[in-house]
Amino acid sequence: MKLAIYDFDGTYIDVQTLPFLFKLWKETGMNDRAYKKTWGKILRRYMLHKLHLFGWDKPTFRANAMSLTIDMFQTVEKHALEQFLEKFYQTIKVHVPQVMREQLQKDNEEGYHTVLLSGNFDIILKPFLKEGFKQVIGTTSTENGRLMKSEDVEIIINQRKQDVIRNTFPDADFESSRAYADNHYDLPIFELVGHPIAVNPDKGLLKIAMENDYPIVHT
Repeated sequence: MKLAIYDFDGTYIDVQTLPFLFKLWKETGMNDRAYKKTWGKILRRYMLHKLHLFGWDKPTFRANAMSLTIDMFQTVEKHALEQFLEKFYQTIKVHVPQVMREQLQKDNEEGYHTVLLSGNFDIILKPFLKEGFKQVIGTTSTENGRLMKSEDVEIIINQRKQDVIRNTFPDADFESSRAYADNHYDLPIFELVGHPIAVNPDKGLLKIAMENDYPIVHT
């Protein structure tokens, strides 16, 4: 099996998930108290990240912010959350660049097992199976049929992304596989496959892509 692994934020979609999701939560009149509480926590941690205090680098901030989101999800009934996440998908899918839609279709036609891989929760990613992905892999959000608490989730980020892919596809032909990503924090996935492709790369990834002659895609 050869894989085509797509990062989510900034790669398959051209926006960042959490600001978009929180904006939609507020606009659709979901639990406002939970919104204010959770978004306030995220903003305080964002300031620690921007000020480089107490080890709050970008990956630490992003993982923590995502984990806090599940506490907000727990404040509404299951069916209401499912309806919201479907609306989130319908709203954000317009931010999928046409070039990425076409690439996904091409990879499927060429026999790749297409995977959407992200630190976002699996329940956020699940609707994107409608885009044509064969599989979505995100941070596990439930245990025994119930939403987990923020302190119990383990966000898929950095090296853990590679570990999850290796464990999920132990017999994959990684040398023949592709990966698409925009951030230098996704290098563990690039190091795993034979064909890394940088999509709208940040400065760190752009430098590495140019040094290693990786294809670069701008959407």
